[in-house]
Amino acid sequence: MSSNGRPKLALVAAGIGGTAVAGFGLGLGRDIYRKTKKNVELIALLLAAVFCPFIGGRGLVRGHNRGIFGTIFLTILGSLLLIVTGFCAATLLLFGILVLVGDGKTDTPFLLALLGGLVVTALHAGIGMVVGLVQRPKRLKAIAVGKFNERFLEENGFQETDGDDITHYDDSGQALRFLEAHQSRLVFMAVGRRGKRAFIDLDQDGRMVSYSGIA
Repeated sequence: MSSNGRPKLALVAAGIGGTAVAGFGLGLGRDIYRKTKKNVELIALLLAAVFCPFIGGRGLVRGHNRGIFGTIFLTILGSLLLIVTGFCAATLLLFGILVLVGDGKTDTPFLLALLGGLVVTALHAGIGMVVGLVQRPKRLKAIAVGKFNERFLEENGFQETDGDDITHYDDSGQALRFLEAHQSRLVFMAVGRRGKRAFIDLDQDGRMVSYSGIA
């Protein structure tokens, strides 16, 4: 079974990583670390300002296979939290830039940073929502096909093992090893029966339509 408890096979069909010298080295290392640390923080803020709102906006609308709690806590609250995180990062980044560039001449750097952060966040969240809406029909279709295939496997007595030599059992108890997926069918080897194969036929959308048995 997959990590979320759903058969992987259903999703496969639907979807068709010296002392002085040492002291000098340590001191140099600390200096490099300090500079790198500052750059890492700036890079992290920049990445958060750009990608958190994008991912959050996309996650709100792209469609998910989640229950009520997953929808509330992951789809809605999780996505909104990402957008807020991006807003905070953008505001901090802009505030730092305004303070450095303005050199004390700007009276309201924080308010300007808030406004700029809001604009930047709205822009990236909006782009994410557009991307999510574009992806939504295909994702919802794949989710529906996956659910259909889950029912097919259950109704036809298939059991998934999470093993390598034996990946499934069919309704007769025959041990199977999943070999490959084609556009029109899934191919299994019948374990313990030399040269024998079994197939699950798929329609053009990846729905499982029939099981051949051992042939």
